[in-house]
Amino acid sequence: MTRRPPERRAGVVIDLAQLVLRPLSRLLAPPTWIGAENLSVQGAAIACGNHAGPWDAIAYGHLLQAHGIAPRFLAKSSLFAVPVLGALLRSSRQIPVARGSARTADALSAAEAALGRGELIMLFPEGTYTRDPDGWPMRARLGAARLALRSGAPLIPIACAGSREFWRPRAALPRPRRPLTLQVGEPFAVVRAPGESEKQAAERVTAELMARITAMLAGIRGEQPPAAVHDPRGDHHRPEEGRP
Repeated sequence: MTRRPPERRAGVVIDLAQLVLRPLSRLLAPPTWIGAENLSVQGAAIACGNHAGPWDAIAYGHLLQAHGIAPRFLAKSSLFAVPVLGALLRSSRQIPVARGSARTADALSAAEAALGRGELIMLFPEGTYTRDPDGWPMRARLGAARLALRSGAPLIPIACAGSREFWRPRAALPRPRRPLTLQVGEPFAVVRAPGESEKQAAERVTAELMARITAMLAGIRGEQPPAAVHDPRGDHHRPEEGRP
């Protein structure tokens, strides 16, 4: 194997953590990876996946690290306040997002800086676990699209099936030996169309991104997604907007 370029190196914390997490992942939730060759992009990129349960960060991180990419997530800031975990997240250069506050822009600035260094960052466009009753991706927020439009970095859609069955949100413990399947789609670049505002472009790009993720998830599950995407803006419980 060739030595990783600096922008793909994970650092000591993740290198040590993977000694435990990678065999644990294979034991508890054996993964199948499809299309992982699409992760071999050079330079800055934005990987985006659906978010169904507590194991997702481990599942996506395992996929990235196994293919030579430092897992660099945008994660909710409350995790950084947890003793020990917060120190590990900071030392491994994860990016905190203060949801529902004026400091959300700080996360986008930190993400732009990481992209400027040629890194690949990973985020969940939905902003929290999906609240679709059948686990399909819900209407996403615009952060990933805005980052792609501003930086020129391509978007890489990833679909993950099985994590909700393995560990349901708010469940105390997982149900071991539930297999996961992750499919990586082709990277695609985005630009603003003539006469299009930044918000209009972000909305269009977000819709395309989530359509690609949903189509891959439908293929993995062998099911038809709902005709109408769940819109979380009508939910009383909205942690992605600071309303837990």
